Amino acid sequence: MHTFFRYLVAAICLILSVVVGSAVLVLNGLAPVPHYEGPVALTPPWVNAKVNVLVLGTDTGLLEGGKQGALRTDTMMVVSLDPVTYEVRVLSLPRDSRVSIPGRRHQDKINAAHAHGGIRLAVDTVERLLDIPLHFYVRLEHRGFRRLIDAIGGVDYYVEKNMFYEDPYQDLVINLRRGQQILDGDKAEQYVRYRGSEGDIGRIARQQRFMIAALRTMLRPANIVRVNSIVDIALSSVRTNIDAQAILKYLPLLGNISPEKVTMLTLPGTDGWSNGVSFWLVDERATDDMLREHFWDALASGPSEITVRVEDASGNNQGERAAEVLTRRGFTVVDVKAVSEVAEKTRITVHNGYDEMGHAVYRVLRQGNVFSERITRDVRVTIVLGQDFWR
Repeated sequence: MHTFFRYLVAAICLILSVVVGSAVLVLNGLAPVPHYEGPVALTPPWVNAKVNVLVLGTDTGLLEGGKQGALRTDTMMVVSLDPVTYEVRVLSLPRDSRVSIPGRRHQDKINAAHAHGGIRLAVDTVERLLDIPLHFYVRLEHRGFRRLIDAIGGVDYYVEKNMFYEDPYQDLVINLRRGQQILDGDKAEQYVRYRGSEGDIGRIARQQRFMIAALRTMLRPANIVRVNSIVDIALSSVRTNIDAQAILKYLPLLGNISPEKVTMLTLPGTDGWSNGVSFWLVDERATDDMLREHFWDALASGPSEITVRVEDASGNNQGERAAEVLTRRGFTVVDVKAVSEVAEKTRITVHNGYDEMGHAVYRVLRQGNVFSERITRDVRVTIVLGQDFWR
């Protein structure tokens, strides 16, 4: 059994992604921090755009014989905050989800991304899977979850059944009785780590219920006034790119977030097998429907009405990838061709004055300079991919 647990304390993990603000914290119990891993730079969110945070929890990486191996993520979730509506979306990504990992030849379980390339590759993999930008990341370090739950005075919670599990190799003992009780840090950790017969999907549902209860506790007046000390505990317990400036920017939103504005989601799919390996087989159509409803920005122009030609001047064969992104979001890509002359910067040209359509393309690609020309073409928008394009 892997030693870690995914977790959150939703009232503080969006801005602080770990505490203070909005929505969630994940818990990774005993995992050492890779000595080679430095800060990972991500692009900040646009003004009034949704803020997306990747929350990670890793296993110990221990192999047979006690040797140290690469760290895999037992927990991956995306927390998205809308700073205009104060709505929060929390999307759990089952660790066995079969996905494409950039740079890897074959599809693999999503928890392998961190093992192959740390936080950077985990971010790239999730961005590709969901087609959303990730602005911040949070990885909770050793014993941070216990400290955080204790700091808010424990959580009054109904444990739905007796839970017992013992694993001497992981120094893990779970022993909980059914009933209403105050879960302190130690008991809360037992609860969120328990798998039972339901497996990972059942544990995700259990953790999401606990997160809402933790959020209600966090938002009590007694804890709001102690927010500074709770933030200190959170910051000392995580690895994150959230800095003081971001905390000051988003902290005022805390008072506008309520448990009723938090929506818990799980990546759509089913248990299944591929080449003799068990996976969570992602339902791509249902996933895109969910992303369209909860995560993707609404476009002023109907994407299907926007015809696009892609000219690949990146020198890195990015044309098909750009077309894939645009088609997934509903645009009509009529042509993809490579051009011999390499361009440095990506250029989005709108024809015949359809400026709004060009900006719709830009919001999906999230890169490039937009230009407008009055000349009529057989497409509404032409994209010339430069060396700066990567998705």
